[in-house]
Amino acid sequence: MSILIYKTAPAWIEYAKTLPDPEMLFDSFWYEGELCFFFSDTGSGKTILAVQIAQSIATGVPIHEDIKMKTGLQKVLLCEFELSTKQFESRYKNKSTGDVFNLSENIVRAELELSSFDFKNNLEDSVIKEIREALLVTNIKVVIIDNLTYITDTNKFDQAIKFMQKMNQMKRELGLSILVLGHTPKRNMMEPITQNSMTGSKKLMDLSDSSFTIGKSSKGENQRYLKQIKVRQDAFRYTAESVLGCEIEKSNGFLSMQMVGHSPEFTHLKQPNPKENRNNDIYEAYQDGRFTQKQLSDKFGISEKQVNRIIRDQKESNAIEDNLPF
Repeated sequence: MSILIYKTAPAWIEYAKTLPDPEMLFDSFWYEGELCFFFSDTGSGKTILAVQIAQSIATGVPIHEDIKMKTGLQKVLLCEFELSTKQFESRYKNKSTGDVFNLSENIVRAELELSSFDFKNNLEDSVIKEIREALLVTNIKVVIIDNLTYITDTNKFDQAIKFMQKMNQMKRELGLSILVLGHTPKRNMMEPITQNSMTGSKKLMDLSDSSFTIGKSSKGENQRYLKQIKVRQDAFRYTAESVLGCEIEKSNGFLSMQMVGHSPEFTHLKQPNPKENRNNDIYEAYQDGRFTQKQLSDKFGISEKQVNRIIRDQKESNAIEDNLPF
């Protein structure tokens, strides 16, 4: 069977008229029938928003009055490879009362059980195969994969291409809408987020239909913003001139992103701080092994005690950030 289908351009247009128009699953960020890539660095809140999107689709209710959603309620397969069962529960539990938020039964959650997995086999192929089988059994058409870092090396060019090819093949074969979450390297919060922020993962976005990101904001610890990076189905709506601000909060046991309006991206970026830049330079030079603490003391004109404190504080800051429950 040929893998190349050809028609005249007018014939393609006539054929397209027979197909249903894709509707919004999550505003213009993600449409039906799209393979969408959602990326950010660790601790940004991707998983929080992914479950919130799943709950919205599963109930047919937009996550906010300003967020458009044109589809009716649908079942969602939520493949969550990062959180344990208890960690998942804690996010939707009111600690003071013990009550748990009632997530929709239209969300079918899957997690990895690798205790008996033979790692001589290809984990990526095995996971994709089982996702496909689960979709055929449940007849679910909306899939969220959180996150692909657990099943493939996104920094390897060939693996990234093959993974997205497999996702696109499954999307077309089963008529799916797929949202894939992925990590990127820690970003400089003084710089706007672009497709180049993805470094080795950029190929994942190139082979996706759409892509968006969540960025940490300088406005506060729980402040974030959403920005579109790639759009095919519609015009860009959430650009650097008008990103969507949001805040992580827990209400009635539901950990979620609350939308707080539009603003230019530069209002969320950190302003240059000479002292902070100096501290970062000291820490990076020490981590690279280029200088001893004594040499750094001489180079920057501060005491060894200050150098030691800067290195210690930076290590602690990185450890806290890497373990945030987002």
